[in-house]
Formats: sequence, C-alpha cells, structure tokens
Amino acid sequence: MTYATDPLLRPIEHKVDEGIPLSKEDGLALLQTRDLHALGRMAQRAKERKSGRKVFYVLNRYINSTNVCYANCKFCSFAKGEQEAGAVRMPADDVLAKALETGTNFNQIHIVGGHDPRQLSLDYWLPLMRRFKATLPHVQLSLFTSAEIDYLAKRHRLPYEDILRELRDAGLDNINGGGAEIFSARFRKLVCPNKVDADNWLRVHEVAHSIGIASNATMLYGTVETLEERVDHFIALRESQRRSPGFNAFIPLAFHPDGNQLNDCGWTTGLDDLRMFATARLMLDNFDHIKAYWMIQGLKVCQIALQFGADDMDGTHGSTDEERIYHSAGTSSGQYVDDREFRRLIEEAGYQPVRRNSTYDEFPHDWNPHDATHRGDRAPTREAHGAPAE
Repeated sequence: MTYATDPLLRPIEHKVDEGIPLSKEDGLALLQTRDLHALGRMAQRAKERKSGRKVFYVLNRYINSTNVCYANCKFCSFAKGEQEAGAVRMPADDVLAKALETGTNFNQIHIVGGHDPRQLSLDYWLPLMRRFKATLPHVQLSLFTSAEIDYLAKRHRLPYEDILRELRDAGLDNINGGGAEIFSARFRKLVCPNKVDADNWLRVHEVAHSIGIASNATMLYGTVETLEERVDHFIALRESQRRSPGFNAFIPLAFHPDGNQLNDCGWTTGLDDLRMFATARLMLDNFDHIKAYWMIQGLKVCQIALQFGADDMDGTHGSTDEERIYHSAGTSSGQYVDDREFRRLIEEAGYQPVRRNSTYDEFPHDWNPHDATHRGDRAPTREAHGAPAE
C-alpha cells in the first residue's frame, strides 16, 4: 500500500489494486491532488502490472503530407488555406521519397495531414499505400486520424465501413489517435465545430477495430476544457474500448499556444503533465499502453513520466524536419532522437527498452530487414493480435 498524504487517494488506490474501474469523482481527485509522490507510485504500479519493466520505442518516419485544411480549429497553428503563403501539398512520389531518404530500417510510417479537399481522397491514398507496402513490406502504415476518415467518408459519400475496408485492403495497419481533442459537445462547438463530433470519432475507431485495424487515442488538454470534461473523455474512451477492443495506446497531448487563436491559454505546467500521465494510466485500466510523446512534452518530462505510468516514448521520427504540427505551435523539441538515446533514457529510469512497431510486436534493437539473420522477424498477421480476419 502506498503511503498517501492526500486522504482522497487511499480509497482510489484500493480500487486500483482490486481492479475496480475508477469513477468520475476519482478522476477529479487524481487531476487535482498535490501528493505527486503517491500518485506516481500508484500509476507506476499500474503500469508495471500491464507491461512489467518494459518501456517501448519505435523506429519510424513521421510525415505531414499536407497542411491545407479547412477545419479551422482554434487551437491549430499548422493549417493553411489553399492559396495561403506556406501551404504545402506533397505529391505522392515525394511522400514515398521522403520516407525512404534515410534508409529502410524502420518499422512504422506515421502520416497525418489536414482536411485537404484535393489530397484527402481515395484516389490519392490507395495507390500510395500499395506502393508503400510493395516497397517496404516490413513497415506498418499508421495513417490518418478519425477526423480525416470522417472527411473521406463524406467526400466519397460512403459509410465508414466501406472506407475503412478499402484502406485496410490497401495496407492500413493503424489509425492515429488525433482529432479527439476533448469529447465535450460544449468544447467542440467552441473550439473545433467543423471537425467530426465525439460520437462519430469513437464510431470510426470501433468500426476499424471490428475489421482488424488497430488504433490509438488522444486527448488535447490545457485549453478551455474543464477537469470534469477531461475525466468524461477518459471514461468515454474506456467504455469504447470495452465495446470494441482495439486501442493500443493513449497519448496525452499538451496544448502549445504559439500562433493560434487560443494563445491566451498559455503552456501547460510540468505538474499538470505528470498528473495527466498518471491519471490516464489509472483511469484507462483496459488500455495496455500510455505514451509519453517526447516531441510534445520534451525528453526530460517524458523520462520522468515513466515513473508516472507511461510505458512508451514514441519514435525516432527519422532525421528530417517533417513534424510541423507541434513545431508550428512553438515546441522546442527537435525532429529526431537516435534510438540509442531512447535506450539510455529508459535504462536510466530503471526500465528495459523494447523496440516495437505500431501494434506492439517486439523486435531486437539491432533488427534490420536486410540482415539475413533477421529476415524472418516480420510482423505477425492481424489475427495474431486478436482481431477478426476477413
């Protein structure tokens, strides 16, 4: 039993140890406690029950293929209008070349863009995805957000099921977790009224899970949401995972204020970030992984987050300047971390670094698709992850 100076943490700890899902009141207590030491120890134990001493990282390529977007979300510093200075729309050949420019020894391609009326089309993406799979058969495609898929479905006038089957058959392995923001209808009306609503965000993921596509989930915190809305968001994700298992990881996304309409909200604090990691780990008892996305909170905070429930530090991101969403909003993080640095940080925190892909298959640190001794170490089929085969 953890010694807690905050009396509200003691019954919560009992629930966690007994496997009882936490309530809204519990979540609020976690987000407001000043007993960071007890909170961290609770979350650390919960993490270790899930993944032991392992902490994961991935060798990946991160590409923003377009910043043209008409959603006009108030928190966004990234989007441009089609005729606006700085608008970028990459041809498919350039996207493939960008992924390959630093070699092929990676396990994931992570691509997100905007609500681009020209690029966000099956005519653009299906051929490109097939080229990725033909060129890089060992690499998983982690593409789109639920918001982008909703936009695709509306554009092609197809139900989510049909859009997702086409994407899956072209090679989609995983849906990224963006676009969730805060599920509250009040928040979405105020901040992102032109984006998919909460019910349909969840429905896209649940349909994807039902046909063998994995996914992640996120929450954007630190703007105009209330703590109650944060906790409701956690509970909605937990219930969605119960209905349709398939979320691999949850990623807390700290708001960055530079260059957007919510700049008066300022930056999140280190304490708020650590409370979010720990609360996520304790509230989302049916999620296997909590990711500390180093490009958002920075390597040092993310290393500390490993003591607050996180078990993943995300990926190397290649060696090019391709992440533009958070860099447009003022992040001081770089674009690339050598995987040796990930291992050093993880080991210094007392954990075992493990290389993974999008669906958390594990690989040797020195795995290389062109090494004869590793050619058989391909990712297992979707059936191996418990998803139905079709």
